[in-house]
This record gives sequence, structure tokens and C-alpha cells, in this order.
Amino acid sequence: MSLKSKALSFFALTVLLTLLAIALVMCGGGKGLSSVAALTVLGLLLCAQIAAWFIFQAQVLKPLTDVQVATRQMTDGHFDHLNRISRADEIGRLGETINDLAVNMQEVLLFVWNHSQESREILERVAEQVNALPDSGLSEDIEKMREENESLKDIVTSFSYFEIRLEHERMLAESDCGKNGRCCGGGAACKYPTA
Repeated sequence: MSLKSKALSFFALTVLLTLLAIALVMCGGGKGLSSVAALTVLGLLLCAQIAAWFIFQAQVLKPLTDVQVATRQMTDGHFDHLNRISRADEIGRLGETINDLAVNMQEVLLFVWNHSQESREILERVAEQVNALPDSGLSEDIEKMREENESLKDIVTSFSYFEIRLEHERMLAESDCGKNGRCCGGGAACKYPTA
């Protein structure tokens, strides 16, 4: 049972109990001032319960839904969608913790990306040296390592990052990106075909 269902059940039960109390006051009813006062108090209690439900929905259920949506986007590889909840309560701290987790995951992926770049450069140097040797069978192994390295880079570049783009074998800050979403650090890599 979801938190929303549990809360709705609780509020429905308290409203039913209030309505039952109203019915008992009306049926057992004395005609004096005490029954009118009792009905007024029970009516105010009913209104307070309905208001409490709307406040609970706005202050708890909606922010939790927002955290869930942002977390789902991060799970799908979109680290550029951080939680925008800025509250000093438990829900705000949960949002901050999930943001911290996303930032840490982004750092791990970028670390892997950097090392795959370095590995590619090393593999190129080794391949040059192996190609100068008589056929030793290492060429196939090096090619397999290149393919695995490129697959690893493809996985890392399939994620979207917060304030970072991986493009043209370079890591660039979002501030280097143009309006069309393409990034460049200046130089030859910035020459894109115009549509």
C-alpha cells in the first residue's frame, strides 16, 4: 500500500468518525445550546480534517512525487535533472542525498571516461610498436582491447551530465555549448555542417 493510500485511509477514517459523532449528537439530541455547540465543534473538526488532507498532499505527497520523478530520471541516466527541492525537513534532506548520489555517480563515470581516453592513447602507442614486429598475434588482442575500450566510452557518453558535455573526445563545460546544444572548446572541432 502506497503512502498516499495509507494517508487517504487515515484521513477517511477520521472523517467517518467525525461524521458518526455528528450523527450521534443529532440523534441523541437535546434541544439545548449544548447540541448546537457540539455540532459546531464537530463541523469545525470536519473542516480541519479536510484542510489537513490538502496540506498533507501539498507538503508531503507532492514533494515526494517530485523526488521520485527526479530519481527516476537519474536512474535512466539523466544526471542533468537534479532534485529542485529546497526544504529543511526530511524530504529536503532526502532530495539533497539523492543529488549527492547523482553527483558522485557522475564523478565515477567521468573518471572512467578519462581513463578510457588515456587507455586509448596507450593502446595506440602499443599498436604502433606491435605492428613493427613480425606477426606475434598481439594485433588481434590489441584490436579487442580497443573495441572494449570504445564500448566502455560509449556507455559513459550515453548518460547526460549536470553542467558537462562529452563531445569530440573532450569533456566540456555546459558554458562552452552554443544555443543548438553543440559544444566546442574553440578550434577545428567547432566547425559543424550547417543544416
